[in-house]
Amino acid sequence: SSSSSSSSKGMAWYVCGPTVYDSSHLGHARTYVSLDILRRVSLRLHRDGVSSPRPLYVMNITDVDDKIIRRSMEIVSDGDEADPIALARFYEREFWQDLECLHVLPPDVVCRVSEHVEETIVPYIEKIMEGGMAYIIPENEMRQSPSGDGNEGGNVEGSVYFDVRAFECITEGKTRYGKLAPDVVASDFFSWTDNGANVNNHIDGLDENQSDITNDGENLGERDNSLQILRQKRDPRDFCLWKYRPRNPHPSSSSPPEPLSVSYPSPWGTGRPGWHVECSAMIERLSRDFETTHEFRIHAGGVDLKFPHHANEIAQAEAFGVANGGFGGASASAGACDDQSKSESESQAKRWKEWIPHWVHTGHLYVRGRKMSKSLKNFVTIREVLGVSKTSNGEPTTENSRDDDKKDNSSNGKNTDGTNNITHENAWTSPADDFRLWCLGLSGSYRGPATYSKERMEEASVIREKWVRFLIEGQECLDRWRFSTVLDFDNADSKYVNGNVSFSGKGSTKLWGHKELKLFQTATQCSINCQKAVLGQCSNSINGSGKGSFDLDGTTFVKELTFLAETGLAYIQQVKMNRINTDNPQTTPPPPPPEEPLRFVLETMRSQIDLVGFSPLTVHAGISGDNSLNLHSTSATAKNTNYSKKERALLDEIVAFRSAVRSSAIGGLRKKDGIAAVKEILGLCDEMRDYVFPSLGVEILDGKVGDDGRSGGGEWRYCSPRNGNKK
Repeated sequence: SSSSSSSSKGMAWYVCGPTVYDSSHLGHARTYVSLDILRRVSLRLHRDGVSSPRPLYVMNITDVDDKIIRRSMEIVSDGDEADPIALARFYEREFWQDLECLHVLPPDVVCRVSEHVEETIVPYIEKIMEGGMAYIIPENEMRQSPSGDGNEGGNVEGSVYFDVRAFECITEGKTRYGKLAPDVVASDFFSWTDNGANVNNHIDGLDENQSDITNDGENLGERDNSLQILRQKRDPRDFCLWKYRPRNPHPSSSSPPEPLSVSYPSPWGTGRPGWHVECSAMIERLSRDFETTHEFRIHAGGVDLKFPHHANEIAQAEAFGVANGGFGGASASAGACDDQSKSESESQAKRWKEWIPHWVHTGHLYVRGRKMSKSLKNFVTIREVLGVSKTSNGEPTTENSRDDDKKDNSSNGKNTDGTNNITHENAWTSPADDFRLWCLGLSGSYRGPATYSKERMEEASVIREKWVRFLIEGQECLDRWRFSTVLDFDNADSKYVNGNVSFSGKGSTKLWGHKELKLFQTATQCSINCQKAVLGQCSNSINGSGKGSFDLDGTTFVKELTFLAETGLAYIQQVKMNRINTDNPQTTPPPPPPEEPLRFVLETMRSQIDLVGFSPLTVHAGISGDNSLNLHSTSATAKNTNYSKKERALLDEIVAFRSAVRSSAIGGLRKKDGIAAVKEILGLCDEMRDYVFPSLGVEILDGKVGDDGRSGGGEWRYCSPRNGNKK
């Protein structure tokens, strides 16, 4: 979706990051995991042949905000000065650790608001004011008439507001305010008259809660724009660009002194930027920094930011562009609305350029029918779900945490070896991957609402465990079959005993049968369907809205991979049963099937789950650590491989021993010889099968017992370690 002039540039996209005043919850996690999946797909597509630079992923951190200031004042010790930036650094560090645990790729560029105020945001506001699309509400004239004449510049101190009416007039209908506003908001929020006669009546009819939405759409809880200030605005839609905050408030003021770490100088007095202007200004700065290589084409965030935050971002960016001579190409002025000298043809010749063409909004997360929110106290933190160890006891302290670039962060939520303090240690138990699977395929479209519950997480865990079982069992079989082709010829005369892996030197066959062809075709079709799903090309896509729909279909993606895992497990089980269920246990079974079909399926499965960002615990299940058999490995890798062979040999011997005892006991039982003793032996065998081995992460499968009472052998496979009470 790029023009010919910018087709050689890479795609840059900007993501609204968190306001770091507390721990992040699962609503944040769903947004960033969903966007991570989309990002990974775009990176894969880029690697598959796009000649432009790879996509550039930018995220902001809001570290200057009323919520951060209030929280820092709540936890500061008596007599000490609050330091909101130190608090922000603490929770920012925790946020990055949470994303790492969720296996979310880090952004390419991080922009903190605090580091852009004086050099980026203040000049940005000045340019909008120069264009006549912003005005000052003087601090010492709070009860003036809203006409506001003469307050557009000079040395007047006060808060700066975006002038929506001036913006619409100066842009001459080429654009409009509130592009992302939903109809229900637009019909009520924009109920004002052109001359402003009904503005005060409209304000007087509002209660204190409604004023939060109707004035500035600031972060929920920001109360600095009172009804008194609202009456001074030229239009109810106007919003704050600069919040005037004197470092030493007037004695009659009830406001506490502004913390120095978030107090910045400006032409309008000390203060800090409004929430909406931060992102617009930083995107403008980054657009210049990366103008030779990238162009911003995507802007993303939670759906709660769609209006008014993102709508206000668009208005500011377009106003800045007009004031700077961009977009329509004409520099604006305060008197542009009265300039009627332009010809119709000249006006039409000026082509309006859209700021950012594509917007991605993730849906709300609900718990028991209500939106997950800190204000409702119904939120679940990311760390609670992942089982991450707490980094401190009780409330965080901001002492010595101001400069995180100089601080030793070796213990920030991590073990001494650098790994995260999380409870999962193996492929079977990965809360982060379970959550990603839920976000991808069990929560509906990432654009829509989703309901979180432990039951849904358990459902995701069951599905992922099926994937992991196939990857582990499939790799185990593949390793055995490959091992059979390179047996030491010194052991070529070894006999096959009880279903184990020694094969008289015959190796495996390379001839594909009907089962192998069917398995290969299933994997191929699965790969095609998964590709269509991530590109939104499935005919049954849940996200499809008719002709031209193009969106990720995670539900189909998960269903396809689950079907592939089930098909693969069925194939493996059939091969195993053919090997162990023979009429004569002493008869050498047929050689294992060719390894290539199963290897192709395993590679397909791993490739697809890696594409959407599952961690190595899931992607490499069965081939990591001691579960791998690398025939071409050397040095340290070879040592691990040798250990793996010994481990399997030990398990094979134990299973063979148990099978022999079981076989003898069953034979004695049928002959009615020593029934009591035989039953006890069988009980011990069952105990080993049902309790001992499962506790070690091993499951035993008994083979058939022939008419002569001889057992057909047994097989084992890895499973999720589980405990049980012995009878």
